Amino acid sequence: MAGRARSIAVLDAPSNLGLRPPPDGGVPGCGKAPGVLRDAGLLTALGAVDAGVVTPGRYRPDWTPGTVRNEATIAEHAARLAARLDRITGQGGLPLVLGGDCSILVGVGAHLRRRGRFGLVSFDGLDYRHPGNSDAVGAAGGESLALATGRGGMLAELDGTRPYVHPTATVALGVRPDDEYLPDARAAGLRVITSTAVADDPTGAAQEALRTVERPGLDGFWVHVDADVLDPSVMPAVDSPEPGGLTADQLGVALGHLADSPRLAGVDVTIYDPDRDPDPDFRHGKLLADLLVSALGGTGRATAKR
Repeated sequence: MAGRARSIAVLDAPSNLGLRPPPDGGVPGCGKAPGVLRDAGLLTALGAVDAGVVTPGRYRPDWTPGTVRNEATIAEHAARLAARLDRITGQGGLPLVLGGDCSILVGVGAHLRRRGRFGLVSFDGLDYRHPGNSDAVGAAGGESLALATGRGGMLAELDGTRPYVHPTATVALGVRPDDEYLPDARAAGLRVITSTAVADDPTGAAQEALRTVERPGLDGFWVHVDADVLDPSVMPAVDSPEPGGLTADQLGVALGHLADSPRLAGVDVTIYDPDRDPDPDFRHGKLLADLLVSALGGTGRATAKR
């Protein structure tokens, strides 16, 4: 990263609390993702500091319709994640948070809100479901961007103030053009750049995003990377694979351009699920690790450091 004076501090947030149970039962496997990324040599390749782990509470598959699954446990984990991020940035580190599911964005948002007024760039399917546009709320992972921008219940205001990030300071990159919640997100003030636009010009899409999150009045910006922004042909190991996503090169170029900004406040990566990786050697997790190393300015391929 250009001007990377701060050392990257890698923090695990292996939460699976914001997802529905898999169709065949059990619990979601995305909590194993940080282990796969670490085993791929991510920290060594990035020259990163090990900031440890914020361990989530117990996943409970039972759910009452009309409520948010594991809501109180997510809130508790988010509060501890925010506190750990406060400590990392207070010591001058640049956080890289390894999720877990997208509900970790609640903790990230609470951390940013305490520090000032920040922008958010979200590489994701969208995750803008909320009580105002759907009767299907209940899994915070699919509602994370709505929660971060002030839509939803208690998870949208952990510290009693919402939003964590103002909608007009938020860019959703890589959204499928036919996403059912896209019109609502745009109406709320989010800047939406579709997967088609990113594929056509990844650098131009990143530059457009920076015009929103580097503007005067903002103290910096955070980047959220959900692995399902990638096309399933590239990344099948996610909870909700959808066609029409990005290639690894397209995501890498756009993410790398954002990471070159001196106003970058941190990055998180979510939703890769080793239990869904068709390769027993977790090839798709290693691909994600390599992408992060390339974009964030590491010293070489992560998998070469094992």
